[in-house]
Amino acid sequence: MAKDMKHYIHRLIISFTILFVAIGAKAQNADKLYEEDGLFNHLSVGLTTGLTGAGIDVVMPVHKIVTLRVGFSGWDIGDIKFKAINTATEITQMQMVEEDAVKRSQMVDKVELAVEPNFWNFYVMGEVHPFKGQPFYFSAGLFAGSQNFIHFRNTNAGALGFLYDANQKVEEYNNVFRTNYPPIGLKFGDYVFTADEYGNIDVRMKTNAVKPYLGIGFGQHFAKAHRLSLALDAGLLFWGTPKFLLNNDTEIKSSGKNSGISGALSWLKAWPNLQIRVAYKIF
Repeated sequence: MAKDMKHYIHRLIISFTILFVAIGAKAQNADKLYEEDGLFNHLSVGLTTGLTGAGIDVVMPVHKIVTLRVGFSGWDIGDIKFKAINTATEITQMQMVEEDAVKRSQMVDKVELAVEPNFWNFYVMGEVHPFKGQPFYFSAGLFAGSQNFIHFRNTNAGALGFLYDANQKVEEYNNVFRTNYPPIGLKFGDYVFTADEYGNIDVRMKTNAVKPYLGIGFGQHFAKAHRLSLALDAGLLFWGTPKFLLNNDTEIKSSGKNSGISGALSWLKAWPNLQIRVAYKIF
């Protein structure tokens, strides 16, 4: 499914590029539309790269001091692997250690997890250029796209049944004896990722799909003396408070210990963006 989506997006980008080049070639010989007010009298296609990924966009003026930018950006870094501590090895309560399921889970100290960052968005932005002849502007708009910013999974698929069995025993013990033993799973800061009934860790860090954007920029989208132009944009995507969710959409609660991860997520309500844009003016 993901490969089909990427293939579709690539074809869409190529189609848009061909379309705008064709429009530009035709418009070269036509009168400029509303030239005095700067309404739709220019069009540029840009390639971008930055903290929201690489992408492509188009820009056109809609007023003397306002431009409209529409585009797509994203990145798919691939797997980042690390070893996570099995919390079963930290259990010392004798009544729990004696359980067979817990004994089996304590035989493994660490388990390899793969982290897959994947972030893509379509966006529309309005940019206000308040100072005539100056390359400074304000930008505001919306990004809409992926909700799952990071995906965690075990590299040995289906091999963590022992963690699931041990955690089931802990839950059963807590329900029967009114105890409050923490879950058994893999530690990520002050979070514990538990295995599902298929013996897998499947956790994602979820944000909002629609993300308002505010920023400032410096540079040109339409060069006056030549075709190529360069601009730099910096701002924030307001994506809400990120949450860790299991594959059944159950939110994973922090243990409250001082790892810094839960504290960082509590104020990381926005993703920073620093984007460089190289553009070609079609007309």
